[in-house]
Amino acid sequence: MIKYQFNTDPDGRRHFEKHGVSIEEIDEVFTEQKCFTKKRNDKSYVSYCKLRSGRYLEVLYRNISKNEYFIITAYDIENSGMIQFLDEQE
Repeated sequence: MIKYQFNTDPDGRRHFEKHGVSIEEIDEVFTEQKCFTKKRNDKSYVSYCKLRSGRYLEVLYRNISKNEYFIITAYDIENSGMIQFLDEQE
């Protein structure tokens, strides 16, 4: 079972919610194998995924332990090169 912790805004909302991203979409990122993930210089990770709905999502997070993640934020991918890359992986 995957566990999540979340970056929250001062109003108490999960930060990714202001980008219109749902927890179900976050969960899909971590349960689907069709993502491209890379480690960033600050030791966090970024995953680029095409969801079953066709939405392209970028998720920034930290790995706390096995199957536990701290979600920093998530939003739609705007990089057309990354979208093309994900489409080519299908």
